[in-house]
Amino acid sequence: MVPSYLEVPVKILPSLDLKKKKEVEVIAAYYPWFSERYHPPPPRPRWSEDWSAFTPLVKPYDPQSRRVLLHQVLTAQSGGIDGFCLSWFTFRRKYDFDYQSLFQPTMDFLREIAPQYDFHIYILYESHMNLCPWSSGHWLPLQTPKEKKAALRGATQDFTYLLEWMSDFEEKPTIYVYLAEAIGLTPAAWEKVIAPLRSKFPQARWFADTYNLAYLECFDGLFRYGAFLEASLLALYPELSQSVHEWSGAKQFVATVGPGFDASHYWGFSSPYIPRQGGLYYRFTWEKALKAKPDGVFITSWNEWGETTAIEPALEYGYLYLDLTAEYVSRLTQAQPRALNLGLWK
Repeated sequence: MVPSYLEVPVKILPSLDLKKKKEVEVIAAYYPWFSERYHPPPPRPRWSEDWSAFTPLVKPYDPQSRRVLLHQVLTAQSGGIDGFCLSWFTFRRKYDFDYQSLFQPTMDFLREIAPQYDFHIYILYESHMNLCPWSSGHWLPLQTPKEKKAALRGATQDFTYLLEWMSDFEEKPTIYVYLAEAIGLTPAAWEKVIAPLRSKFPQARWFADTYNLAYLECFDGLFRYGAFLEASLLALYPELSQSVHEWSGAKQFVATVGPGFDASHYWGFSSPYIPRQGGLYYRFTWEKALKAKPDGVFITSWNEWGETTAIEPALEYGYLYLDLTAEYVSRLTQAQPRALNLGLWK
């Protein structure tokens, strides 16, 4: 039986010593469009809890609210998470929904909140949404020279905007490029975008969503958003980490962890379907990540409720995944646990 919101106690969350400098960064994917105010994808005009098997503890759930964002930042930080990687759609394109009106309040509030709490805000650049042609509701890889030229021009504009935004509060503005290889752009093509920006933003970092080592020619490191879904890839983490570091000691390998996957409520089907097993699968992915001795850990995700990869506290599992995150971050960094009172929702 699912408890009511009022039956969920305010918790003294297990937290890590935030004063200890951590060498390994732990970042969680963050989605601003899961909101009780509105949610664009058809067929429903707004997000509702029947889209997911889980119900977030925060009510009303509104990532365009400063209060909600502050609570999320402090909650994530209490579990040892260093920052959010904000999924971002370009403002250049005309979608079936005005994403700028949705994203801008979130970006403005995070820009204010994050520096106050030494919390990072990076970008998960949705390259398929931002750069690729679409047909019948599906994105298509870039194929023609004209498409690729337009994509490089668009990526340059987007990266410039995002780096300028992050530079106001981030020492190392960072962009994780989703589907960097899959959309059809080679390392040489990406180099045409990234190389000119390095002179203007020398501290900026780019991570490519691929394990193709050739992309280290222009990117600072590699990650895979969905790597936690494939046991074969998880088993390769130590080898991949070693290969990245042998390429260059300056390059970084970021291991991905996640709690499971079930998009059946959201899409009507789920491929793949990976049950959570009461936290066992999340433990499994973290154990694989620790063996790789990664430079960073990417959590998929903080709040992707539709695909049920969220680890944000929920009615159905409480603070389980936050507790597990704190446990593994402590093992990863040797940071000592401490208590942090998050009584914001009293």
